[in-house]
Amino acid sequence: MLANLDWRADRLLLNDLVFRLEQRKADAWELGDQCFAFYKGKALVDQYERFWATRPNFTAGNVLELGMWDGGSLAFWFEVLQPRKLVGLDLAERADSAYFQAYKQSRGLAGRIQTYWATNQADSARLRQIVAAEFQAPLDLVMDDASHLYGPTKASFECLFPLLRPGALYIIEDWAWSHWAALQDPQHVWANETAPTQLATELVEATGSGLALISSVTIYQGFIAVERGPATAAELADFHLDNFITRRPPRPAPPALPRRSGLRRYLGAIKRRVLSVLKS
Repeated sequence: MLANLDWRADRLLLNDLVFRLEQRKADAWELGDQCFAFYKGKALVDQYERFWATRPNFTAGNVLELGMWDGGSLAFWFEVLQPRKLVGLDLAERADSAYFQAYKQSRGLAGRIQTYWATNQADSARLRQIVAAEFQAPLDLVMDDASHLYGPTKASFECLFPLLRPGALYIIEDWAWSHWAALQDPQHVWANETAPTQLATELVEATGSGLALISSVTIYQGFIAVERGPATAAELADFHLDNFITRRPPRPAPPALPRRSGLRRYLGAIKRRVLSVLKS
């Protein structure tokens, strides 16, 4: 699936497309804006390659991507997955880049790739409107590369997961950022944010709680892939992940120790009993 990738020091070449690796943005660059900005490094794409190799028969006909930057990831996934329809949305208030527009036009993809800018991934009503307008069948794949924050990410999951067909995949990138040294500085802008590791834990708990909601969870450092189970649309009406998690009740608190004076009497009684046993 990813055999045609040509990795260079500062770019990724895929067919005739150029993806500039944003981690190397300070390097000299001769192409101006005739490229896609690309924030996925080789280590992450290698993880995807290993994952897709485990699902050689997976077909992604209807794909929704949350968080597309300037459209580079949309073009990348379109070339890799060859979906019937690919829709991307992003919070940024901007428009498609000239390079992205030329890409769509040169390949006749106006009807197969659609973008929505200034769209909040936590706006569930808006997400449902977009899915209803753009797709004529259930979703096969959702890829969340948007906020990377617990609250908005969970909101999107609870909105979109019921719109997947059984056996479809929901992928969440960068779930592990709170475990990365570079983001653990107390002054970091996300220092007080709830880590998305909590959502990863909840997904594992839901998988262990029953067979209907989630068939499997695959975890890599760069992303989590959640496979939708056979639950019906009626079972997922007004869906909240917490309702599909069962946990054992908390253990009762240990009995309180006696007060100090009572403790002396208690220890004295034990001492007398021990002495009586030794004398007998």
